[in-house]
Amino acid sequence: MENEASIQKRYGVISFTSFIIGIICFFTVFITPIRMENIGSLTGGYITFFLTVIGIVLSVMGILKKTEKKMISIISLVFSSSFLIFWVIIITLLLTGEIEWPRRSIR
Repeated sequence: MENEASIQKRYGVISFTSFIIGIICFFTVFITPIRMENIGSLTGGYITFFLTVIGIVLSVMGILKKTEKKMISIISLVFSSSFLIFWVIIITLLLTGEIEWPRRSIR
């Protein structure tokens, strides 16, 4: 009983690292001047994908760790999932007809 009461929950390195990676993921997906995805760069797509995976893994580790507070890890999980959220939005807009499928002319 004393051990449970004496453990102070605080934000650790995992929480802050996952939060920073989540912010980077959000910016590279949604902010137009630094968007790396969907500009035709395969390297940018790989970087965004790997940052997403690393951010999600670190966020889940922070959520599951008993000695850390959960709020920053939950926020970073949402930010790290921005690449997946972006594709859900795009597919939804394509299926509802709000945006058209891009057509390329062959010459």
